[in-house]
Amino acid sequence: MSHDSQLAELPFSYAAEVTAVDFDLEHFLNKNKLDSGYWVHWSLLVRSPRYELHPTVEQSRDQYPHWFTGHSEPFGPLKREGDILLCSPAPHAVPSVTKPMVLWSQYCEWRGISLSSPAAVLLSSPLSIYYIITSLVPKDFPELNIQKKQSLKIHIIDSYREFHCLKVFWELSILLPHMTFELVFIGEGLPPESDEEQLFLQKKDGRVNLVNPSFTPDEKLDRRSIRVKGYRRAYHMLQGPKPDLVIGFRPAILLQESWLSILPRLQSLRVPAYFCEVGELSCECSQQVMSQATGGTLSPPHVNPFHCPLRITGGDNMLPWYSNAFIFHLRYKPLHSEKRPSVAYPKAPPLQVEPANQEPDYPVKMSRRDRKQAARNMPRKRK
Repeated sequence: MSHDSQLAELPFSYAAEVTAVDFDLEHFLNKNKLDSGYWVHWSLLVRSPRYELHPTVEQSRDQYPHWFTGHSEPFGPLKREGDILLCSPAPHAVPSVTKPMVLWSQYCEWRGISLSSPAAVLLSSPLSIYYIITSLVPKDFPELNIQKKQSLKIHIIDSYREFHCLKVFWELSILLPHMTFELVFIGEGLPPESDEEQLFLQKKDGRVNLVNPSFTPDEKLDRRSIRVKGYRRAYHMLQGPKPDLVIGFRPAILLQESWLSILPRLQSLRVPAYFCEVGELSCECSQQVMSQATGGTLSPPHVNPFHCPLRITGGDNMLPWYSNAFIFHLRYKPLHSEKRPSVAYPKAPPLQVEPANQEPDYPVKMSRRDRKQAARNMPRKRK
């Protein structure tokens, strides 16, 4: 419990309630009327996520897939926050990539979001990606110079909740406006109809929308558009170009056998791979699987400053659990290049420098008679 107090150090007015050992998530959601939009993925008591996100499924006859609809009010009753994040113009002062934000208080002040708002719960995952790009990759992989890249392809593994909360990732285009993002979600738990589908997050008519290019081929895309793809399969079964970055939220590496194949696949790609886990114990268990699967290791986990504020209760060991609480990255097993045997070449005789006033000795041209005499003196091969 060494990190209990550190995880509870949050600037929000409701921090004491949501970080308590006996925190009641359902009571908190019900009290704040957080029972619609993306909030349905946090509660077990509200009506089913499929019904809530897709209220017109049975009546609708349009050609859009069911999983694609229902994002009209992602922040639910938090209307003001939804307007700020999805409708209002971006702030003029963009955070410097060399001095990025590393605190919730910094972000909320910059974005004009009250510290009494629970919007941070939904924003934890995109802010964690921002933190990885601006603070961790430059330190762990300086040779990539990621802060100066103009486009980033990010693979997001086994992150069901994040896939159903796509609009919150628009914040990446606000935080890093010089970058173009492609987010590729891969996992066996994604909806079947989302497999190999492509969407775009873009701002249209003053509001962020999800656009399916299959149904709107003539739609002009904004420069800040974020490309989103879905693949319903295990990561090691995915074929295609190598990403710039791999990220996983709550991967549960110990609990899924597929990671014994996924980790070797990542080892072969050798791309930066970061994972956000709920607790330190999960990180330690992931280390064991990584060692078994690849012979590699993990970086020491550290507290994510943009972890979700809501404590997860119900664990037997009473350790503090929060979504995205700890971050670690994979340390791949070094490649052992075969050393070629060195060839011993004879040393050249030292160069003799002739005095400047001395003429060099050039071989004298032999006469025909001298050549015949030299030939008679040469040893002959035996027949």
